[in-house]
Amino acid sequence: MDGALDCDLGLCPLTNTMPVLRHSLHRTPGERDFLMAWVSVPDLTVSPSPQRYTHLAPHRVRFTSLDSDFRSDLTFDPDGLVVDYPGLAHRLGD
Repeated sequence: MDGALDCDLGLCPLTNTMPVLRHSLHRTPGERDFLMAWVSVPDLTVSPSPQRYTHLAPHRVRFTSLDSDFRSDLTFDPDGLVVDYPGLAHRLGD
């Protein structure tokens, strides 16, 4: 896990907030690759997970797993919190 600054807890959209906020990717154009400490649920196994976050538009960021073909376009609020993670979560009231 050398170089992993953040964790990514399986089935938890809030952990996607950390790298997006740190680099303002919900506001600013750009693309960043990260090594995350992936925590599998429910067994809590930890493994390295290379990931990419790409600014698509204000409040829209694409999450891509670089070791699989998974990707999802996430919606963030102005504060950088996940509002919609298709197929996983949608914040109530939005």
